[in-house]
Amino acid sequence: MKRRRSIPIMQTSSQSSALSTPPIPQTTLLKNRSTKAPLCLPLSLSSNNKPKRSLIQKLNSLHSPNPSQILKWVPLNLGKSELSLPLTFPTGQTFRWKQTGPLQYTGVVKSYLVSLKHLDDGDVAYFFHNHDGSSDGEVDARLALLDFLNVGICLTELWEGFAASDERFAQLASCLRGARVLRQGPFECLIQFLCSSNNNIGRITRMVDYISSLGSFLGRVEGIDFHEFPSLERLAIVSEKELREAGFGYRLVCSCVFIFVCACCRCFCTVCKIAYKFVILTTCH
Repeated sequence: MKRRRSIPIMQTSSQSSALSTPPIPQTTLLKNRSTKAPLCLPLSLSSNNKPKRSLIQKLNSLHSPNPSQILKWVPLNLGKSELSLPLTFPTGQTFRWKQTGPLQYTGVVKSYLVSLKHLDDGDVAYFFHNHDGSSDGEVDARLALLDFLNVGICLTELWEGFAASDERFAQLASCLRGARVLRQGPFECLIQFLCSSNNNIGRITRMVDYISSLGSFLGRVEGIDFHEFPSLERLAIVSEKELREAGFGYRLVCSCVFIFVCACCRCFCTVCKIAYKFVILTTCH
C-alpha cells in the first residue's frame, strides 16, 4: 500500500503578511543606574527627541497669566452693605466708569486710573494702574479714592433710619443696600449733567466718552482707553462743528456758552452760575 505524500498548503500573500512576525522597533539602550540593567525605550521617546506638547497644553500656556500682570488688589474694608458696585456705577450718576470684569469696574479719579471689584467675601478692593509707586503717591491716590466714594457717610445707619421712618422703604431696603452717591469733581459732574438733558444713558455715555477722549491718556484696561477729564481751557477750544459731529445737538449751545463764560472768568463764580441758569432756561426748555 502506497503512502500518500502530504501536499503543503500554500499561503496567500495576505495570510503570510498577517502571520509574519512584526518588525521590531528600533530602540535606544539606556542604562539604569539602580539595577545596572539596560532599559529599552522607543527611539521616538529618547532624550534626543522630546515628546510634542498637546494642543490643550499649548492653549493653556498661551492663556496662563503673566505673574507681572496679576493685579494686587488692596481691600477697602467696605462690605456690600456699604458699597455695591453694580448699584452705584452703571445706574446713571456717572458715565465714565466701565465694567472690565465680573463685579469689576474701572474709572478715573482725578488723574488716577483705578479698578474696583468685589472679592469673594463681598468686600471691595482697589488697584491703581498708574500711580508713581511711591508711598506718598499711594496715600494721595487712596485718599482721593475714599473721598470720591464718599466713605465718610455710613449707609447702614442711614438705611436703618430710613426703614424706621418709611414702611415702603423698609420693604425695598434689602434690594438697595450699598447704593452709594459719589463725590465727583464739580466741573466733571456739571458737564455730564449738560449731556444728560432729555437723553438716554447709552447716548449720554457716548457723548461723555467723546469729551473724556480730549483729556490726557492714562492707560488701557481690557481694551478700553481711559483719559483724565479735560480741563476747562481744553474744552474752550472745541469747535461747534466738532460738538455737532459728536451728536450733542441743541445741547452744544448750553455747553459752548457755559464753557466760554467759565473760561473767561477761569472760575465758577456767581456770574457763571447766573449765565448758566440763563442759558438752560432759554435754550433747553
